[in-house]
Amino acid sequence: MTETKKKGRLFDLPETKGSFQLKGIVSGVEKENFYKEIKTKSNKDMRMINFGVGYAEGSTLYVNLQGMEQDNVYYSKKAEKKGEKGETVKVPWADRFTYNREGFRLIGKNIGVKKKVDETGKTVNDKKVMTDFDACKEVNENLKDGASVFIRGTLDYSSFLDNNGNKKSSTKLVPNQISLCADVVFDDDNFTQQNDFNQVIIFMGIGQEKVDDKPTGRFVVAAKIVTYSTIEDVEFIVENKDLASKFKKSLKPYNAIKVNGHMVSSVQTETVVDDDDNWGEEDAMEKVSAPVKREFIITGAKGSTIDKELYTEANIAEAIAKINKANKAENDFGSDDGDDWGEADLDSDEDEAWD
Repeated sequence: MTETKKKGRLFDLPETKGSFQLKGIVSGVEKENFYKEIKTKSNKDMRMINFGVGYAEGSTLYVNLQGMEQDNVYYSKKAEKKGEKGETVKVPWADRFTYNREGFRLIGKNIGVKKKVDETGKTVNDKKVMTDFDACKEVNENLKDGASVFIRGTLDYSSFLDNNGNKKSSTKLVPNQISLCADVVFDDDNFTQQNDFNQVIIFMGIGQEKVDDKPTGRFVVAAKIVTYSTIEDVEFIVENKDLASKFKKSLKPYNAIKVNGHMVSSVQTETVVDDDDNWGEEDAMEKVSAPVKREFIITGAKGSTIDKELYTEANIAEAIAKINKANKAENDFGSDDGDDWGEADLDSDEDEAWD
C-alpha cells in the first residue's frame, strides 16, 4: 500500500489481506462530500473522494480514497528473470510527474477515467498511474454520474468509539484501479453482476443469525482481521447451510482461511407510527430508518488455505494488549499529527490487469 500511516508496527503478526472487484454505474459525484480538500495539522494538503457504484438495480456500494502530500514517491522495475527481486527507487515528491527511467513505473493507483484517441485512431481510456493524492484530483475532474466503471481494490478495516463510548466498526472499499468500461445495462441478458470480494480471516466461530430471537436461516461467522496497526472483530454472513456446516465442522477458533463471496447493500426500512395529531386513526407509514446496510456474504472458501498454526489465542492476545497499551498512552499524552505515512509496500505485485 503506497500511502498508509505507518509509525512503527506494534506487533509482528502477518496482515490478513482482503480485496474486491466491482463493476457498475457511478453516482454521488454531484454530492458535497464527493471531493474534499483539507489541510492537516502540519499544514499539508490532503484530498478525499467518496462515490457510489450501482452494481444492480437499486443496490449501491461506496468507495473511498484519500491521499496527502508526501516527501517521496517510489518507482519500481520488475525483475528481468523469474525469482529475482525487482528494483525500487525513491523519487522526491516534486519530481513524481517528470521522473523518466526506462522500465520503471510509479507505485500507485491505476486510473483511467477519461477517454483519448490513440495513435491508431481508436478511442481508449487515458490510463495513468498516480499517487493517491493525485488520483483523487483526476477522479474529481473527470468522473461523471452515470459513467460505467470497473474498480478493484483492497478492504480497509477500522473501528472507533462513538460519543457514547460504543465501539463502531468500519470497512472501506479502497480502490487501486478505477477504469471506465463498456456501458453497464442491468436488464441486458448479457449483464453479469460483479460485486465480489476475497478475504483471509481468522475464524472465531459460527452461529445462527437471529432477529427477535428467531433464526433467519442464515449464519454469522465471527472473525478477526489483522491490519497493519490493529486487530478488528468482523462479522460475515453465510446463507448456504451446507457451507455453514463445513465451517463448523472443519474450523476451530484462530484457524486462518481464505474466503470469497459477494458484497451486498440494501436499504433498511421500518414501520413507524405517526401519533402526533388527533385526527383519527394512527397512520402507519414506512420510511427509511437507517443508512444502507452492507454485508459481506461468504459463498465459498479454499480448504487448502487453512492455517492452524500462524495465529493463536496467545499471540493474538499479546498483540491486542500492545495495541491497547499504545492507545492508552496516546489518549493520556497525545500523539503527533500522523503525517509520518512511511514507505510504500515495495513487494507489492499490484495488478497489471488494466484491460
